[in-house]
Amino acid sequence: MQVSKLPGQGASIFTVMSALAAKHNAINLSQGFPEFNPDPTLVESVHRAMKNGLNQYSPMAGQLSLRQVLADRQNSWGRVFSIDADKHITIVPGATAGLFSVFQALVMSGDEVILFDPSYDCYAPSIVLAGGVPVRLSINPDGSYPFDALKHAINAKTKMVVVNTPHNPLGLVFGRAQWAALSQVLTDTSVIVLSDEVYEHMVFDESEHVSVLQVPELAHRAVAISSFGKTFHATGWKLGYVTAPENLTHEIRKIYQFLAFAANTPMQIAAAEFLSSNPRYEKSVSTVMQQKRDLFVDRLHKSRFRLLPCAGAYFQIVDYSDISDRPDLDFAIHLTETLGVASIPVSAFYENPHPNQRWLRFCFAKNDETLLKSTELLCQL
Repeated sequence: MQVSKLPGQGASIFTVMSALAAKHNAINLSQGFPEFNPDPTLVESVHRAMKNGLNQYSPMAGQLSLRQVLADRQNSWGRVFSIDADKHITIVPGATAGLFSVFQALVMSGDEVILFDPSYDCYAPSIVLAGGVPVRLSINPDGSYPFDALKHAINAKTKMVVVNTPHNPLGLVFGRAQWAALSQVLTDTSVIVLSDEVYEHMVFDESEHVSVLQVPELAHRAVAISSFGKTFHATGWKLGYVTAPENLTHEIRKIYQFLAFAANTPMQIAAAEFLSSNPRYEKSVSTVMQQKRDLFVDRLHKSRFRLLPCAGAYFQIVDYSDISDRPDLDFAIHLTETLGVASIPVSAFYENPHPNQRWLRFCFAKNDETLLKSTELLCQL
């Protein structure tokens, strides 16, 4: 009998709900991908690179032209240490591959890694496969972080704390006050901070994205994960990058070279060209997504759902406790099958879900027509 490395792991909730949406021809607001295309000039750049024969392996760390524009970008945004294209940035085939490489490189057998639930579903399995032990702490119902519980959870086995900002699924932004609190807790420890910042260019209203690499007390023992797929509205391209101090980058690349060796070449070349020609492109991403959020939220205010604040990313959490007392997975399936709108039950992001929590996650990175149709249906409940 084959022994499983992940005995309790089935298909991800994203796979399950997307398949259910397809089966019932439902509007898919479950899986987090935009419905619209990237900038046409970016697509044309990829096409041009392919036609010009740039279809072979890139250097393992990524195309230098892309790493250089990223280093320049990050330095202009402010970092504790000067980002060097060769020493600090590694291009990867998607943020998930970057996360996996980091866990494999830095987490040893028996090491504990602290996660704040609800947490993205790839973290814990990746930690387990690295021989580590996920330690799950729940974010407080009011959206504040459990720093007192974190202080008590840290011990000699603690290797890493994972932060996700802007947060999937809650839309929280880990601001300067939270970074200061985390820095205080980690004083006199050598705990590494892994910051999943794939939605870094989707912050709304008065919110500000603060990277871990901007935090003096943490930057020299931190890793930041970024995603071109999210930023370019092209999740299927599977392109991201990892930024870390030289000593951590050295270890991460040791693993990454045997995971994928290199990310796809034409898209790296196109990304470098596009970013070089559009120095303020990232600002437009927040503008687009805030418009989407505002439309979705405005229409849902007429519904019986209660809406949680969303300061970043492209997900809206709704509380449906005034509509039904069904568990969230049951209710999500019910909405998909009967109403024709698919969502994600937030309990899927917890090790120990709150038994009375009735929350669903909707992705609003969709065309306006889709958002209007889905909210019309949801307001019928």
